[in-house]
Formats: sequence, structure tokens, C-alpha cells
Amino acid sequence: MSATTTSEIPEGFSPYPEPGRFLELIGPVHVRESEGDEPPVLGLRLDERHLNHRGTVQGGLLTTLADFALGRVIRHDADHEHELATVSITSDFLGPASAGDWVEAHAHAERVGGRLAFADCALVVDGREIVRSRAVFAVVK
Repeated sequence: MSATTTSEIPEGFSPYPEPGRFLELIGPVHVRESEGDEPPVLGLRLDERHLNHRGTVQGGLLTTLADFALGRVIRHDADHEHELATVSITSDFLGPASAGDWVEAHAHAERVGGRLAFADCALVVDGREIVRSRAVFAVVK
């Protein structure tokens, strides 16, 4: 599959600003900002470089996308500007994804405290949940 083009990105999504060097390697990651209190949704067009030896998308890539979405939603819900660090993340793989799929990360913060934050994330392809991740983040002061 060729590199992602703008025409392959669903309406409402735009390139994530300043993703950092690591996300540039796996992306481009896109974001659909929501209005009000709704958290943003991240998206990624999967391609051949994301596949494992069996021809499906590598679980580590999907967990990376979930980790990024989880941190972003905690930052969205936090009332402070402290740094965050992943303490733990678990991912349950519920179904495969393939090259060409558009995967969306729908994350929600459960609780953001002074020292720890908790969130969960569903990765969805064509309305089908393929990964469910849950994470704990440290709030670094």
C-alpha cells in the first residue's frame, strides 16, 4: 500500500500537530477534535509496514496507538499541566486489523488524581472493536 494521502482520511480528521519523532515513524496519526467535554478521537490508516509475519497488524503497534490516545485523553481531562508517564498498560486483542484499515482510538479518562490517572481505550475498525486497553499513568510534578 502506498503512503497515506489526504483522500484516504475520513472527514473531520486532520494531522496530529507536533506528534514527535516516534509517532512520525508509525503515522501520520490524525485527530478529530470534539466539542465540549467529549475527548478527541485519534485515527491511523494502517499499511504494509504495520503488519506482522502473519499479515495482520502488529499488536505492539496497536498498543502504541492506544497508549498515545490514553495519555492524550488524560491530558484533555486534567486540570493541570504536569507531565504524564505510563505506569502500566494492558491490551486485550479482540480481532485482527489489516493493511488499508482505518483504526480509530476512542479513549476515556476514568479518574485523574494528583498522583495517578486511569483511562481506557477502544480501538475500532469499521465499527468493530479490535483492541481494548486500560492504563495507569503517573502524574509527574
